[in-house]
Amino acid sequence: MKAAILGDLFITNEVLQKALEKAFEGSGVQFEYVYQTDEWPVKPVMKTDEVSEFVGDENEVCEVVGDVELILTHTAPITQKVLAAAEKLKVVGAARGGPVNINWKACTERGIPVLYAPGRNSGAVAEFTMGLMLAQSRNITRSHMSMMVEKRWRGDLVTWEVVGKELNSSVIGLVGLGAIGAKVARITQAFGARVLVYDPYVSTEKIKETGAEQVNLETLLKEADFISLHARYTKETRGMIGEKEINLMKPTAYLINTARGEIVDHVALYKALKENRLAGAALDVFEAEPPPDDSPLYHLDNVTVTSHLASASIQAAEIGARVLAEGIYNYICRQETPKFCVNPDYIQHKN
Repeated sequence: MKAAILGDLFITNEVLQKALEKAFEGSGVQFEYVYQTDEWPVKPVMKTDEVSEFVGDENEVCEVVGDVELILTHTAPITQKVLAAAEKLKVVGAARGGPVNINWKACTERGIPVLYAPGRNSGAVAEFTMGLMLAQSRNITRSHMSMMVEKRWRGDLVTWEVVGKELNSSVIGLVGLGAIGAKVARITQAFGARVLVYDPYVSTEKIKETGAEQVNLETLLKEADFISLHARYTKETRGMIGEKEINLMKPTAYLINTARGEIVDHVALYKALKENRLAGAALDVFEAEPPPDDSPLYHLDNVTVTSHLASASIQAAEIGARVLAEGIYNYICRQETPKFCVNPDYIQHKN
């Protein structure tokens, strides 16, 4: 069986191949491989009208997939043109939580399931979220930058007006309670925090199981000391944290975003931060990545920013590859309907 391994600099060809061979161990299936590597995350992701959050050239991908039956990738563009070139393709998958770099509709029309790996980075993002909360609220970022860049000792960061609250006396507001949000809920409760959750797609029972309290968005924004975003980016969530929502937050509150930049109106956020209507923000994602050189972000002192790092860990890469490979094995060898399949209606078009 011929497989195209289209890795990048995070989930490498070696990681993908190792996971595939581990999943098929003892099955008797022998693989022949073709490879390609794109330059994510050193090269920023791109977006077209067809696919998004991809890196690489579809024409170059077409050159290697001509007679493959499997495609395993992370960020390569799997477009209609690529699919047309892969005439023998049986299954395609991305080792990521949302395979937005794959044209699902074109795959469905060919009867090809699109597999993915939901929750593969939930542990990594949850831990990183905690790091951002602490870095911003306890002035770790401010002190580090002052000492390393300016060689300045900031005694003023220990004054009453500047010091932050401990998590054990804070209210944490989680917007979204998927795999990541649920882990953040458990971790913050271990610190002793009270946790509020707004997620209209999660049952009251599930929220109670995490030990959190279900509230509406307005209540969460008004009461939380930390508002942490964990909602998936959709048409409904685009700009859901705008000027109106920011004005509901406490002036002592912090906004944490490790979800997607488009969920926040950054113009309104930067204005509130500049006017000190919020204590601060910690952002791992932005409307444009990287932000433009003239972004007002670079003139704010009360922000911790990172370059979309939250999901990056060795475990996240290995889990994503393993979940994807196991799904492919179950589909090919056990002839099971894929558990993590973004286009289950592919079956209606399968020959």
